[in-house]
Amino acid sequence: MARLSTSSRRKLTSILLAVAIFVSLAMLTASVLGRPVINGLLNAIIVGTGVGFFEEFYVQSRRGRWLRSMHPLKSILIYALVVVALFLLSIILIRLILWDWNSLPWIYRHFPIVLPIMITFSVVGIVVMRVAHFIGVETLFHLTIGTYHRPVVEKKVLMFLDINDSTALAERLGAIEMKSFLGKFLFDISAPITNNGGDIYLYKGDGLIALWP
Repeated sequence: MARLSTSSRRKLTSILLAVAIFVSLAMLTASVLGRPVINGLLNAIIVGTGVGFFEEFYVQSRRGRWLRSMHPLKSILIYALVVVALFLLSIILIRLILWDWNSLPWIYRHFPIVLPIMITFSVVGIVVMRVAHFIGVETLFHLTIGTYHRPVVEKKVLMFLDINDSTALAERLGAIEMKSFLGKFLFDISAPITNNGGDIYLYKGDGLIALWP
């Protein structure tokens, strides 16, 4: 872990956080459906880890820019196909691990019910990963417990970063091209900040505010 960049460590932390949510929801669902908890646990770990790595190391990379720029409905469809593939893989792996092939008929019969549940878990996990990835797990933790709902004195280094002469640039590029340009700029500039121990405190207009301890 020490050899990994700060950005990679944060991605792995986001994946672990999302998998923990997958596991909690899957165990609850398994108990409601009357299924063995161990099956739901293993299924959540496999699917959650697969979705996490796909999101953090492909979608949120430069190679995944085509997917991020796609219409949300189309990207959801692609995600659904990824979840289906991971779910089918997890079914086989779980049966190999537990050597329990008798429950396959139950899975096939309830596939129309189980699959939407896994897709819903994936959406929740993806939202958590994206929030944790962009604002940092520590900041997400403080927001969750309400640290910043009351006065807190902290020593921080702030960096205000924006694009020089962005108004003229927007007039030259047009609204649509400028929006695409801003998205690429903010995405590319976030990695050097987080790799050097910073947190993105706020995205605002044509720039951002970064924090360091």
